[in-house]
Amino acid sequence: MSNKNINRLFEALTPTTEQNEKMFQNILAQSQNENTRRRGFAPVKRARSVVLAAVLMVCLTTTAFAAAYTGLDKTFLKFLSPVNNEQAEYLSNGAYMVDKQVANENGSLTIKQVIGDSNLTYILMNFTAPEGTVLNAARYRFGDSMITTDQDYQSIGFKVLDDGNPVDNKISLVMNIMTKNSIAGQTVNFRFKDLQAADPLPGIFETVIPGSWETAFKLDFKEYSNLYQIDQNITMFGYEALLNTISVSPISISLKIQSRSLKEINEAAGRLKEIGQNKYSDNYPITINYKDGSSETTSIFTGLHLLDYLNDQMLTIKTFEHVINDKEIASIVFFDKEIALN
Repeated sequence: MSNKNINRLFEALTPTTEQNEKMFQNILAQSQNENTRRRGFAPVKRARSVVLAAVLMVCLTTTAFAAAYTGLDKTFLKFLSPVNNEQAEYLSNGAYMVDKQVANENGSLTIKQVIGDSNLTYILMNFTAPEGTVLNAARYRFGDSMITTDQDYQSIGFKVLDDGNPVDNKISLVMNIMTKNSIAGQTVNFRFKDLQAADPLPGIFETVIPGSWETAFKLDFKEYSNLYQIDQNITMFGYEALLNTISVSPISISLKIQSRSLKEINEAAGRLKEIGQNKYSDNYPITINYKDGSSETTSIFTGLHLLDYLNDQMLTIKTFEHVINDKEIASIVFFDKEIALN
């Protein structure tokens, strides 16, 4: 969904002044017609009060519907870029509103919203620097981010978003957290230290605003994932493995594999090959086949790949630049196995 369509989505759900007036006139006319048919003589003030109450009810109902439908922050929605209105509603229904602020003399950090699935969590946050500071670098991140969860491994990254004003003292960031299992429902402690900025790659990050921001909140989002129990044999680089599960959501696809030959598989896959500026080929690609006959392959590695040699387990998480149309996936191909998703 384009930014233009997203803006239309917001506008379509909010009645204009002209529409409100038209609703008022229609209800007034209906009320007068009803009174004429009944040959009744209701007091004018009472009739007008009833009409105003009806108009207010319509407006409140429309506003409440809009709030529920557009539950995602507009900046967040543009970042995700849903494929259609139905997916926008689906994403909104799973979002958790935090709106928690922590501040010190160097700036304030506001945690806005959280969405996630079984392995990926997105957190939308706004940072406001002191007046007179301009935050207009190409990339931003916190130099040190400590997160306390029940997971023994987690990967953290940041992406700066377009907030509509590149020369003010504010930025919007999306933090991504990739974990072995879902962290939905957990109360998580966060500690962010030193806001850093960098030019476009290969620019080096440098601290622009020192300081520390600490907070804790519950990640009470609704998971988007659909888990498919596969348990089918596959061959990876000539070695036997078992594809246990595939977890599919609009924001990521995760596969869990088991094999006694993980070391051999990893050696056969080799190191990631650089195919562009900070872009590497995916050594464990998947192909997504859609119901309309189209397909896409994860040729560039984005996500996380973990090998647990002690338990003979592999986890590979595939993320995407924008959300995918997960409801229209017909099958997923991984090495020599095509898995139909019903």
